[in-house]
Amino acid sequence: MNTSKLTFRLQEIPDGESNRTIALGDAELDFNDEVSLKKATVDVNFYKTDHFIQVKFNVDADLNLICDRTLKPFVYNTEGSYHILFEPNPVEESETEEGAIKQIPTDDLVVRIDKEVRDTILLNLPIRKIHPDLLDSDGKPKKFETQSFGPQPDEEELIDPRWEELKKLK
Repeated sequence: MNTSKLTFRLQEIPDGESNRTIALGDAELDFNDEVSLKKATVDVNFYKTDHFIQVKFNVDADLNLICDRTLKPFVYNTEGSYHILFEPNPVEESETEEGAIKQIPTDDLVVRIDKEVRDTILLNLPIRKIHPDLLDSDGKPKKFETQSFGPQPDEEELIDPRWEELKKLK
């Protein structure tokens, strides 16, 4: 896994506000076997002071997914955003769906956001991965057409006329 594009040295980040746009390819983030990255664009906004570094990013990714119903591969586009506040002092680290607070590592003085970018993409995946061919115009899954084999309910209700004649003999 090559995450050097999502690792930033503190000395390279200018004071104040700055922006970077990073393009990611197919082998730059690790996902599970069912999900793979086709391409992604990460827009990173830095705000650096003497006391903290705030990192906000928006990610727009195209993923290769496998349909849960048909097992056909398809491309799915997802977007997400996240923010992280890095502080140099010891701080109680915490994470939520929208953001995190972390301590800047004192040994290597770099800021890594690869895990957060990966998690943001994964959290925006649908629970059921359905191929676009199986969705209606509203984006909802189409109903399956069911077929049954064997006697139909209407056929069971029909009684052979010979049995009707035998019932009359009682």
